[in-house]
Amino acid sequence: MVARDVIVAGAGIAGLTTAIALARAGMRATVLEQTPKLEEAGAGIQLSPNATNVLIQLGLGDRLRPLVMTPEAMMAVAMRSLRRIIGVSPLRPGEDGRTWQESAACSANLAVSTPS
Repeated sequence: MVARDVIVAGAGIAGLTTAIALARAGMRATVLEQTPKLEEAGAGIQLSPNATNVLIQLGLGDRLRPLVMTPEAMMAVAMRSLRRIIGVSPLRPGEDGRTWQESAACSANLAVSTPS
């Protein structure tokens, strides 16, 4: 027997995305968040193309697209020496380097999309 009521801990990108996916699969998701108000938690995070595609497949692309920043190049450096380990500059056409901002606006858009 599959549980139809699920509790999701946290109203960040992962928690709200999980709640939306569960709701679309016919389950009731209750999101528990300790913070009384969703606010910006930091400067931002970068989601991989796979994670970004999950949000797009859930129908959130148009709503979140204004919050996306696309880097012109990507580079990984060694923490202590700052020696370049790998880099792509500039990104080739079609490479997905979108950065989804973890912000109050992003979380609020996900929250609005989460069925109650």
